[in-house]
Amino acid sequence: MAVVQTSADVLDDVEVRALTECMTVLDDVGRARDAPGLYVVVSSSGASYLVDHREGRCECPSQFYRGGECKHLARVAYALGDRDIPDWVNEDRVDDQLGQHVHGGQNE
Repeated sequence: MAVVQTSADVLDDVEVRALTECMTVLDDVGRARDAPGLYVVVSSSGASYLVDHREGRCECPSQFYRGGECKHLARVAYALGDRDIPDWVNEDRVDDQLGQHVHGGQNE
């Protein structure tokens, strides 16, 4: 008997990176300060990108060249609690900083 996977059973590569890579989402620094819907996402490499959560845009090269959702947009959605982490995801693999620096975030 074949096992059928639903979208709730599978995370795409962008979602996996958004949950597992070390990134910090900030809502009160730089260009995001006092700007509703804007977030600065700092990656483990030290690069930072402005994410417009309301418009679904990020200034990273990945979104510019490939289009669609990038890991920074997905990270903001997870950090804010706008996107649920599936129950079956191993919590030990999720970055423990997820939502820590966002007002109203997952870890607040």
